[in-house]
Amino acid sequence: MSALRASLLKAIEELKAEVVTMADLVLNNINEAFLAFKTNNLKKAESLMKADDEVDQLEEDISKSALRVMWKEQPYAQDLRVVTGILKLVTDLERIGDHATDIAEQTIHIGSLKNQRLLPKTTIMSESAYQMVLNAINAFVKQDMKLAKQVIEDDDVVDAQFNDVMASVTEQIKNDSIDSQYAVSVIMVAKYMERVADHAVNLAEWTIFMITGEHKKTPLF
Repeated sequence: MSALRASLLKAIEELKAEVVTMADLVLNNINEAFLAFKTNNLKKAESLMKADDEVDQLEEDISKSALRVMWKEQPYAQDLRVVTGILKLVTDLERIGDHATDIAEQTIHIGSLKNQRLLPKTTIMSESAYQMVLNAINAFVKQDMKLAKQVIEDDDVVDAQFNDVMASVTEQIKNDSIDSQYAVSVIMVAKYMERVADHAVNLAEWTIFMITGEHKKTPLF
């Protein structure tokens, strides 16, 4: 192996490690944000609002590192696909981090309401969306085509769970058994988790692009 090739592979592995660091933080934030909502933990929610700055900084640092690799190492073929895919992938990770902040904002917004926050249907949905992101990151790390495709298929499950949450909240509104302001926040949180799942699909699609050079069945490389 040439010195140039070895340098490129080292740079790509360092990039991947940075992505994993960012993904770990994002996964923690989205999990903690939903937990804060369920338990009405305003202190945790306020802390998560500040944690988003670190996610934003990681996105910027990784993007700069990726561009530096492209300029300095001049990768081609599959190596270029990986670096390009990472540039796209961190954008979706950052947006997942944004949704953790969105959920934290909802927790603060309804902090004075004395509603039951342990919502089984929304909890199941949040767990499904979280697992999709985790699987998408594992697919990226392992460059696992099968797992990436599974993430894409699992989006239908989360969509169905979102519809179930909507139906449940609508029924409670009709029966006047839920505070209207609280109902809106539940719907918003469920929508944020549905978007988290959508971003997990994007992560999986960029991993498939890294492996095949195709994005949503369109050849790019």
